[in-house]
Amino acid sequence: NLAAVGHRVVHGGELFSAPIAVDREIVHKLERFINLAPLHQPHNLNGIKAIAQLLPAVPQVACFDTAFHRTNPPVAQAFAIPRALSAEGIKRYGFHGLSYEYIARVLPGHTPRANGRVIVAHLGNGSSMCAMLERRSLASTMGFTAIDGLMMGTRTGAIDPGVLLYLMDNKGMGSPELTRMLYKESGLLGVSGISQDMRTLLASSAPEAEEAIDLYCFRIVRELGSLAAAVGGLDVLVFTGGIGEHAAEIRRRVCTRLAWLGATLDDAANAADRLRISTSESGVDLLVIPTNEEWMIAHHAQYLLAL
Repeated sequence: NLAAVGHRVVHGGELFSAPIAVDREIVHKLERFINLAPLHQPHNLNGIKAIAQLLPAVPQVACFDTAFHRTNPPVAQAFAIPRALSAEGIKRYGFHGLSYEYIARVLPGHTPRANGRVIVAHLGNGSSMCAMLERRSLASTMGFTAIDGLMMGTRTGAIDPGVLLYLMDNKGMGSPELTRMLYKESGLLGVSGISQDMRTLLASSAPEAEEAIDLYCFRIVRELGSLAAAVGGLDVLVFTGGIGEHAAEIRRRVCTRLAWLGATLDDAANAADRLRISTSESGVDLLVIPTNEEWMIAHHAQYLLAL
């Protein structure tokens, strides 16, 4: 007996800062954000529409990947653009919120420093990081769309806007070509020319694979430094997501560059994919915690509908 259906919806914009029961009007409002998350939002909404058609009596709940980051202070959400554009909602939203919310929820069970200065690295085909204080999001690497921030499987991550202007003016690239390049032809796949799969790249002896891995780790460390500055230091670093949970070599490359923050990696624990991969002397708790976005969605649906 199906009691409800919960959905991960990538973009809630400024309208939705918490899970919400879905009806036709809500779906129409969420369609406004399709151009902000073209790889995800249409499919998220198609799932809602399909359930509404097949099981119209079953309540549905939308849970937003942007909602967890609505606690970011205004300065962390703003772009340095004309005020009129900011007023239209062009700001940093952040994503992977359901993953971060789950980690924030379970973190006290794994470290006494859970309410301190925490950075969570959600590393996978889509990659981002979030800085927390009191288990609330204060800054994120993703911004207006899910392209920004870290290098990803096929996405560029942060890129100088001047590069896009150059490609428009000198290569004749328009919006469709740029969208394809930014979302589907860049990242690990674009740099290596081999694969977007980190497992394939780690197993490869090709120099192009090593270059892609090195750039991926460099971008993580650089963004990590920025997030640590935003919250005034680092007490806990959590790895999660497909790469974060399973790629010990990526964790090693990142953590060995964090000695300046007081982090010390336990190589044996890291190689064994243990939950705690820092040494007892480390000034930073280094943890590997599997995320569970599905559980978070189910929890929200149950709570919202009082099931």
